[in-house]
Amino acid sequence: MSNLPRELIVDILSRLPVKSLCRFKCVSKPWRTLISHPDFVKTHLHRAQFKRLILASNDSLYSIDHETSFENDVVAVALDYFPLDQNHQSYPIEMIGSCNGLLCLKPQPNTFFVFNPATHESARIPDAPTPYGFDHAILAHGFGYAPSIDDYKLVKAVNAPLVAVFSLRTSAWKLVEGFHYKKPTELWEGPLPCGTHLNGALHWVFKLCGGNECVIAAFDLETDTFRDMPVPAISVSGFSTGFLRGCLCLMDRDFGLRRRDIWVMKEYGVGKSWTKILVVDPCYVVKPLCLWKNSKILMAIDRNENELVLCNPKDGTCKNFEVVGVSFRFYADTYVESLVSPKFSAIV
Repeated sequence: MSNLPRELIVDILSRLPVKSLCRFKCVSKPWRTLISHPDFVKTHLHRAQFKRLILASNDSLYSIDHETSFENDVVAVALDYFPLDQNHQSYPIEMIGSCNGLLCLKPQPNTFFVFNPATHESARIPDAPTPYGFDHAILAHGFGYAPSIDDYKLVKAVNAPLVAVFSLRTSAWKLVEGFHYKKPTELWEGPLPCGTHLNGALHWVFKLCGGNECVIAAFDLETDTFRDMPVPAISVSGFSTGFLRGCLCLMDRDFGLRRRDIWVMKEYGVGKSWTKILVVDPCYVVKPLCLWKNSKILMAIDRNENELVLCNPKDGTCKNFEVVGVSFRFYADTYVESLVSPKFSAIV
């Protein structure tokens, strides 16, 4: 091994699973230094192919390898994640966002963690100081990455016109203005909407203050500013955002409808590129998660309790997707296995 060029060693190691690389840190100090270096972490992330589905319930986090699992024989593996005392937990661990292998979690009210399920590292986000801590007035939140400044951020839309932003790079909160939106419908109940991360921005659907027009509020994570993007020209009470096949997508939230339409923005930022691709069975909230076996769309839906369903994009039909060993109430998302550390500020 000592005769191999360093470039070749880097190329080989950067293609391996995280579990193997965590073991290989024990080979030698040079390997530990190499595998922990930010440049190697970025190279490995760029080549990452080990994607998983993650479910968060009242008692734990569960991981599913959707590349190797069978459609009718899916078993979830519990992850060791106990950042707080979870005794008497009355609601699921809420997932705020997933980005580059990092999950932003809300295990208890007003408490946020960043967790890497592949390395099992976690870091608590400090409480927002006054006057940032208007948690009772939060309208939305989200977690994402700004590649241009190499920073991960948690965003809380506190109350118009204020937004509280936490930077993992600086490990600090700041308050910015520019949030001039309101809920798309007064019938909106349940968890707060989580922003969809795409192209260095977080996306929600809101109505403009002082009017009834729905727009996509895109928060640029580099400049900490909002811009408005158009929604499809159809009459519904509101939408929720999602991510599918590399594109921003919308699901209508009109509680009077007996179906749910899914729209995909084929060209980012171009209103004329909205295309309806799927109509699904009646439910309150729909969230696309991933393509299962590259053919059907795996989705999380919310009727009276959360469920997973497989949807056929050709005809919009759905069938239940059963997972063994997970309680009835959960949040669902996907993540890629990476070496990115939630203790980001300590290594950049």
